[in-house]
Amino acid sequence: MESADIHVLKEVPWQFFGTLTFKQQRLPERVRLSMFFTLLRHTAKTHKVKFNKLLWCLRQEHGEATGRRHFHFLLAGLPAEACTMRTCFALKNGWESRKGGMARVTRFDPRLDAGSYLTKPAGPVDPGDSYESAKFGSGACSLMIAHAVWKFASSKRQAQLMR
Repeated sequence: MESADIHVLKEVPWQFFGTLTFKQQRLPERVRLSMFFTLLRHTAKTHKVKFNKLLWCLRQEHGEATGRRHFHFLLAGLPAEACTMRTCFALKNGWESRKGGMARVTRFDPRLDAGSYLTKPAGPVDPGDSYESAKFGSGACSLMIAHAVWKFASSKRQAQLMR
């Protein structure tokens, strides 16, 4: 059974999916989170969006092979014209220039239902993206979700009820 979080995440038109690693293995959680929020604030400022209007979801996990801590995130709320490879590279470079480790950021593939791989994708899906995004739906992961995501889902649901 899926959690309420996953149902809400499925309502959001995500734009980006990313994986962020750390150069140093032992960093306090507050430092790791600060690095992530600094990246988001810079991205919001670059695209002239208020930070509190960004839609994001963050999952922290330990790597399966090495046990090293890393992040996976979903991001939306940027202007449509920002959903380009250029923004992917800007997010990647922004992370790495802030003393993060490696970063991989791609445009979100809507066939990857925000947390669970669609049972019948409409064509080839990046195996890495489908594998990682499927973990968003797993009960074993702990999600941090922006307040704006809940507001977005609530307003969308209200609009549906008024039809």
